[in-house]
Amino acid sequence: MKLHSSLILFLLSLPVLGNEALDLLEGKKDAASVSAPAPAADAPVLSGAIGATNADGKTVKPYKPSQPSEFSQEMHQIFDPIWSRAQLEKNESHPFVQELSLIGLFEGAAAWGTIDNDAAASPLKQSVNDVQMRRAQLGARMKAFYRTEVTGVVEMAGPSPMNGIQTLKARTELSDHSGVTFGKFRPLSTQENNTPDANLLLSERSFFSNMIAPADSLGVMVDTTHKEWTYLLGWFSGDFSDNIPSVNNDGLLNAGIVYEKVGKAESGAPLRSRWYFNYVHNLNHANGEVMPRHRYAGATPFEKLYSTGFSTQEDRFGFQADFTIARGDKSAWGMTLMPTYWIMPGAIQLVSRYHYADSDKKDALYGGYGPGADPFYQGDSPIVSGDEYHSFYLGANFHVYENRMIISNGLEYTLFRDDLDSEVDTTSLMWQTGAKLSF
Repeated sequence: MKLHSSLILFLLSLPVLGNEALDLLEGKKDAASVSAPAPAADAPVLSGAIGATNADGKTVKPYKPSQPSEFSQEMHQIFDPIWSRAQLEKNESHPFVQELSLIGLFEGAAAWGTIDNDAAASPLKQSVNDVQMRRAQLGARMKAFYRTEVTGVVEMAGPSPMNGIQTLKARTELSDHSGVTFGKFRPLSTQENNTPDANLLLSERSFFSNMIAPADSLGVMVDTTHKEWTYLLGWFSGDFSDNIPSVNNDGLLNAGIVYEKVGKAESGAPLRSRWYFNYVHNLNHANGEVMPRHRYAGATPFEKLYSTGFSTQEDRFGFQADFTIARGDKSAWGMTLMPTYWIMPGAIQLVSRYHYADSDKKDALYGGYGPGADPFYQGDSPIVSGDEYHSFYLGANFHVYENRMIISNGLEYTLFRDDLDSEVDTTSLMWQTGAKLSF
């Protein structure tokens, strides 16, 4: 895997960070003495990730524990003024451009372990030793004309269709509580798929979320917020392109509803709870290219997708749950349960995940292993098919600097049944690790 272009672009885009970091770490400068603009506010997340907007329609920052650890506070003192340099411009009085910031994500992932199969002689019986640059994204975010936010992101990692323009969208406020987004962006589907890559707790999304995910496509979506409720309705083109799709076929109808409340538990700890329901209708599923987004030989298009779930965070403890049904020639359904716990608030977090997928059609489920688990990514690991899937993951994430610098490690066991066809089980046990830097 060639990393040169990604690393060069990253280094060129942040020349100021290196010298500032060295001065702070060597004691030549005190963090408090560094004059820097405040970090840019998080962009509104129409994709449905937790914390999109509050009851007033304003952007909500990612959740923070009530008492960050001493280590986390020290890292903020060091890195806050450095990361704020990604904000190139902020001038509320400028008539055209009020803010301009660089955004990016660079993530490496690796897996070591074994894949085993019940068949006497199977090519799936192998050892896995895979290290890849999983994501390399670079882009910019601009606030212009006081009511419009433009976001553009280019993906550069891996020899796959994901290379090219991942996102190019603009959201314009229609009022204090509503807006319209248009351009190339991600349709609403599962909670995992709609969590930004930089905020994922594991490098890979769950098996079923990867399998049924719609592609980023050209679309338009209207959102409106009333108290704790947010309503979304949109349309996306049925064309896939690694750059800008065309307006093709009848496309996808996409709708979502979100209830989100921020308050305090009986103990006084901060509490955030969120429930969502998303619906996707593929108007021309026989010829559509965006649901699912990959071109695995055994894949068949889906006509309808229903996904619901909730998430909650009470100080150190967090929990996410998803249940999704994909209807088509080979219908399937899946469930994900993900509890988390901060051992050292803001620094070390335990992460566990149980994932289940099932179908009553043979070979309706398919996926890979390790950094190549997403069929869309076209990694080096084999793609296996079957009709029932279980996975169990337990690991810990070391947040050097919030979600912006993370080192993750964990162990995952999977069981893939093929009872409706070969009656053979495939199991795997893999140690997975990753390193993420985002700004």
